[in-house]
Amino acid sequence: MQLSKVAVVIPVHNGGETLAATLSDLLEQTYTDFSVTIVENGSTDNTVEVARRFCAKDTRVSIDYGSELLPPVENFARAMQIGASRGTYFMLRACDDTSAPDYLEKLVHALDACPDRKLAAGTTRLVGGSKGERSKSPNQNVFDFVNRYTSGHVPRNLTFPAEWIYGLFRSDSAERLRSRWTQLGTPWCAASFALYDFVVHDEVAYVPDAYFEFVEGSGSKEKYAARGFRAKLRRRLDYSLGCFALRHSLPPVSIAVTARYFFMCWTDSRRKTGFKLLGFL
Repeated sequence: MQLSKVAVVIPVHNGGETLAATLSDLLEQTYTDFSVTIVENGSTDNTVEVARRFCAKDTRVSIDYGSELLPPVENFARAMQIGASRGTYFMLRACDDTSAPDYLEKLVHALDACPDRKLAAGTTRLVGGSKGERSKSPNQNVFDFVNRYTSGHVPRNLTFPAEWIYGLFRSDSAERLRSRWTQLGTPWCAASFALYDFVVHDEVAYVPDAYFEFVEGSGSKEKYAARGFRAKLRRRLDYSLGCFALRHSLPPVSIAVTARYFFMCWTDSRRKTGFKLLGFL
């Protein structure tokens, strides 16, 4: 298979109702040197029918059929591997999300211009939720983190959109991403946890005028969030310790700064999971 500059991968299970709109959005991008692989995961609705229709319409679109039904975390990991093998850059896309027509073009330009960055990401527009349309952007403390860290200025928390997981990655970073993505073992907060690695190492090129539209209301919290004190504590610890372990790849700092870094990870585990323990922790 001939490689494209960008490989877009869409892991999907029973997404027939929304897949056509997502594919149409991609095929209308101003940037054209890309392929789209629909990573089909045992759908029982009309997902395959929709996918085949687009394959017949545009040679850039193809389907990868899995041999068995995989849990969501594993199917996304499979999609990452496929994407990295088919392009210089790769991008994940959910089957119900869209983006501005120049989204790909702007992110490709950002990575081309910044060879030290592994991920290019833009501004997230949340749509379809009960709170109405709104935007998510990062706090400035996520940028130049290494210098902040080595100078002792560790922020209380790192605020960045989990939807950056749908940004544009260099394919040589896929194994790092897959390793982090699967470490928690659950889709709940896996995106934020995986992205932590790229944020603390200053590897994100932020493009504020590249807009990604994320559809709320998937019910993931109801499906995957922990129940009960012990389960929530376990998730908080897994998240905190997994992020804290990244200090080994950062420059050496004092014990006091290391402690502040752990506190940041613990605080972020509450913000990202939404699990507040005993009402205040």
